[in-house]
Amino acid sequence: MKLIHCADLHLDSPLETNLPPPRVRERRGELLSAFAQLVELADRGGVSAILIAGDLFDGTRTTRRTEQYVLNLITEHPNVFFFYLAGNHDSGHHLAEGGSRPENLLTFGSDWSTYDFGEVLISGSERPDPDRLSLPADRLNIVLLHGQSREGGAARENVIPFGKYKNRNIDYLALGHLHAYREAALDERGVACYSGCLEGRGFDECGPKGYVLLEIENGKILHQFVPFAKRQLHEIGCDVTGCASQLELEKRVDEAVRELPACDLVRVVLTGSRPAELLTNLPRVERMLSDRFYFAKLADSTRLLIRPEDYSHSVSLKGEFVRRVMASELPEQKKEQIIACGFRALSGEELDL
Repeated sequence: MKLIHCADLHLDSPLETNLPPPRVRERRGELLSAFAQLVELADRGGVSAILIAGDLFDGTRTTRRTEQYVLNLITEHPNVFFFYLAGNHDSGHHLAEGGSRPENLLTFGSDWSTYDFGEVLISGSERPDPDRLSLPADRLNIVLLHGQSREGGAARENVIPFGKYKNRNIDYLALGHLHAYREAALDERGVACYSGCLEGRGFDECGPKGYVLLEIENGKILHQFVPFAKRQLHEIGCDVTGCASQLELEKRVDEAVRELPACDLVRVVLTGSRPAELLTNLPRVERMLSDRFYFAKLADSTRLLIRPEDYSHSVSLKGEFVRRVMASELPEQKKEQIIACGFRALSGEELDL
């Protein structure tokens, strides 16, 4: 038997933090297409069920049209069962309500629900109480949960007390909420896995994205992460220390991104230090990246290399300007910004303030 574990698709996510409007519309379509392609892959590959561990949708932003599309997908693939556990972003959606609910869509409520599905028992709860979970030791048990550990962040909602799920005959704990693949031993018997999301949405979701394939063989549940995303997000640091010209800086950036696929989304962060006299055209570098990738942006985290002694005896407007700024009580970062703008202005460049 084969099963697929996925989570955190966030269909109809706004995606407006980084992307321009045409790319937003396209990426929203790609997120929906990713789920459709996963369903097709499951049906063709003899997968018996898809386990969705929460956040299929993205809250109130999700349209009824998208919900209906998902329902149609499920209905048109009767050979695949869908075990859907709602997550914290799924509130307000009604896949399970009304007379149009597909027979191959199985859901979980506030109390524990358990389905006998061939070789495995599949359990889940939207508001789980671990003390009320009772699973037989002589069966293979899969449990769906959506949430994070106490160490996972400041938020106290959707907290999973993993210690309380130990020694409860769980073989595979299918988790959602974190958007990167993670796995860890739950106890001597079971393993806990976050599948991560199918497609990254922002540069806080870099790296491979996909699903977990479960295969049941000889009374055991085997699992492996399968990369699936159409596009991957990358955040690349590029140290420009020592660059003496715009051309050299561009070559340094080009080298940093040379191996990345053109279909991906890339954020390059310039690091290191550069001379105050180096007049850089960073919009040009960003355009260069945008021409090369599906989407790209540039962030400047460099520090200006300013040595006050180089200007202490300089009889020039630039020297006087540097001495006055360096003698001020402004924060060091502010001094760097002012000197950089001043040097550009003294060189006759337009300032983008």
